[in-house]
Amino acid sequence: MEKTFSNYPASLVDMIATIQQIPAFIVLLFSSSISKKIGMKNSIGIGLILMGVSGVLPSIIPNLWVILGLRIVFGIGIGLFNSLVITIIDDFYEGHDKSQMLGIRSSFEQIGICIINILVGLLLSISWQASFLSYSMAFLVLVIFWSIVPNVNHEENDNDAQNKSADHPKAKINSRVIGAAIMCSFMTMGMAIVSVLVPSIVVTLKIGTAQDGSFIITLFTLVSMVMGFLFGGFVKVLGKFVYPLGLLCLSVGTILLNYSDSLPMIIVSIAIIGCTFPLAGNYLFSLIDVIAPANSTALANSILLVGCNMGTAFSPLIVKFLGSFSPMGGKQPGIGLFGGIIGALLIAAIVVQIFNRKKPAIKVDNHHQNRF
Repeated sequence: MEKTFSNYPASLVDMIATIQQIPAFIVLLFSSSISKKIGMKNSIGIGLILMGVSGVLPSIIPNLWVILGLRIVFGIGIGLFNSLVITIIDDFYEGHDKSQMLGIRSSFEQIGICIINILVGLLLSISWQASFLSYSMAFLVLVIFWSIVPNVNHEENDNDAQNKSADHPKAKINSRVIGAAIMCSFMTMGMAIVSVLVPSIVVTLKIGTAQDGSFIITLFTLVSMVMGFLFGGFVKVLGKFVYPLGLLCLSVGTILLNYSDSLPMIIVSIAIIGCTFPLAGNYLFSLIDVIAPANSTALANSILLVGCNMGTAFSPLIVKFLGSFSPMGGKQPGIGLFGGIIGALLIAAIVVQIFNRKKPAIKVDNHHQNRF
């Protein structure tokens, strides 16, 4: 791709991989309002269509400016449905079934990433343009989704409009949602440390090759996928302590990564980190209907996803900043200090969960009330 667009600055070419994040952030904040206007199923469908069309077109249009424009449309498509795939679980499931579905969703996200990566690798052997054909998978997902998932109607009819203020309060967020979003950003920082920084760490420390780095990312994805499927079982057994367990994995994994000087140690550390979001992240999303104000579930999901995206985007900068004054030894002191900060948050979470005996008002079967 850089050879094709050699007349353009390399930084501009690199934006093809990142520019979609900007419109995705913006649209994500308005996706709940849009879904209430046109319906949740329609919003998801339109998002998938935009993603599929704008994702595939670069394969036949070798113009950098057009491709950048299409990537912006791609980001709009992602923003339209990203939070709604979680909100729709909130609408259809509750209690343990909801926890199980959230875990399955995160696992299939990893499966999708694996499939796309395999397709991209195969298509790259043809040309860089052919690799964009991998986004045609969006149309397959659209067909399956549209034929199976029933419509979820959040629209208000004229008779209900006059009672809107009483029966349908305006969507808003509160401090608990903001706190959950901040914690999601910390967790995705940990995920990004693995996916973005670990491959270069392996090569820089001369303990492995670029292929070893790719293997580590694949292993990390597989661990996250398996833990997603097991999330419902963990909630059933451990209840609310699933959340501190996830934070413990992130703290221990990143501190171990800081002191890793061999490939086996790095593999163990990333496997531990891979358990974080499937446990703690999914737990926070499972509580959205409890912590969010009335009629604000979709907006709250969007805010949490914004936190996730912000954590991913700023992870390298945060690690570099922490490394500038970290008192910890090891190979990656910024990552080590990050693990220490997560450890402090873990202690705070345990204290809060031990002494907070207030049960939120939510309909959960008796066998799974320990979820809260």
